Amino acid sequence: MSGNKFLSIFFLVIITGCSTYKTSDLELFMTEEATKTFFWDNKRNVSWMECGDPKGFPVFFAHGCPGSRLENIFLDEKARQYGFRIIVFDRPGFGRSDFIEGYPLLLFARDLERVADELKIEKFGLIGWSSGGPPVLAAAYHMPKRAAFVFSVSGYTDFGKYEDAKGLMAKYKLYGPKLSENRPRLFNGAVEMVRWTDIHLPNFYFKMAKEEMSLPDRNILNDPHVADLFIRNQKEAMVSGTRGIIQDLTTQWAPWDFDFKLIKVPAYIFQGKQDSFVPWQFAQHLADNIPDAKLYLYEDRGHLFILERSSQEEIFRLAAELVKDSFR
Repeated sequence: MSGNKFLSIFFLVIITGCSTYKTSDLELFMTEEATKTFFWDNKRNVSWMECGDPKGFPVFFAHGCPGSRLENIFLDEKARQYGFRIIVFDRPGFGRSDFIEGYPLLLFARDLERVADELKIEKFGLIGWSSGGPPVLAAAYHMPKRAAFVFSVSGYTDFGKYEDAKGLMAKYKLYGPKLSENRPRLFNGAVEMVRWTDIHLPNFYFKMAKEEMSLPDRNILNDPHVADLFIRNQKEAMVSGTRGIIQDLTTQWAPWDFDFKLIKVPAYIFQGKQDSFVPWQFAQHLADNIPDAKLYLYEDRGHLFILERSSQEEIFRLAAELVKDSFR
């Protein structure tokens, strides 16, 4: 078993805002004014942030695991260019959102619906990266008349419908799902160790992650600003502890609480075949089961290609076309 590979599954999926942004860009999103909070039902805070064009077409973005609202940093410039307003909220136990026990995918969908209602947004797009893929698919299922499109980028499929999904991940030396099922205390301890390493040994933490990446992903991170942004964003993701991370992963590695075969929203699946953290076969499975879904499978891309400007160009250009079609 590769220890590095096991640890990397928890923190690699968050890396954000890296190859084209300076540390000063992050500072704009770290101010108190940048983060906004809903207080729902007199019991929990839900923190959120937006970027891009304030008057643009709204798109809800779902962060990875561990991840946070700060993931919108890397989308800001291209979102402005293409006229999109990006909105992301921290799922429970991530960033500044309070943890709640039990958070199935459809509860995320209802939370997203509530955010949209409070912001008076009727129509919107959905984009989820890595562990953000299943939540936005749930939202598309839940709100077929409000979602103009749903994009899953480097995301999981439903383990309840994919035969031996955990076995496939083990073949990739990704032992998290089987360990969480068979030895949960060890799994939880490993997540805690990741958090400790992030806080106390950030440079080692980053180096260990990078060593487990495919070459395309390492190339994306060969920028002097990447390490700082990675560490700052990772710390924000885990500021409240690890309960949110553990719950998020185990929820997505279990059978989903909705049938993705009933999604009626235009769905697009983006996946790199050199992804070291999510098997590309999961994307194929999504595309084969979601009605009329279109698959973009890239031979030369890894897990992090959404960070590249060229990939963002593709994604936002397609999104702009779909928005036009939805209003015809």
